[in-house]
Amino acid sequence: MPEHIITRLADMSLTMEGRLIEVRYREGVELDVAGLMEVQLRRDELTGERCAMLGVFQPGTLGDLRVMEVDYFGRTNANSQLVALAIVTQDELGTSMSEIYYNYNPQTFPTRLFREEGEALDWIRERLEEEGLLAKR
Repeated sequence: MPEHIITRLADMSLTMEGRLIEVRYREGVELDVAGLMEVQLRRDELTGERCAMLGVFQPGTLGDLRVMEVDYFGRTNANSQLVALAIVTQDELGTSMSEIYYNYNPQTFPTRLFREEGEALDWIRERLEEEGLLAKR
């Protein structure tokens, strides 16, 4: 399996001992339904194992409100694969839209929003350690 995938909207990598899928949405690319679904559908190309996911969103990428109408995780195997999801956005609009999205599309795994990537990675590591997927530090 590859350790890196490039989609139309994002670069995806497998890190943290193969237990974290990092999705870094590119700056200057507006998010859309097809592109966000592509990211979810291609997770299995990186790993079929239980893991966590980190989504890093650049400011100004959210403009098409139709992206709020789809439960991307519910339409894929996310509920059986993911143990946690951390969203990093420093954009006020991105934060507000993410909060609304996850209130209307709650997931079976813990989901949190962060402003700082380091804090998000620490939280993910804790979730993976709790699940026994990473050795405790």
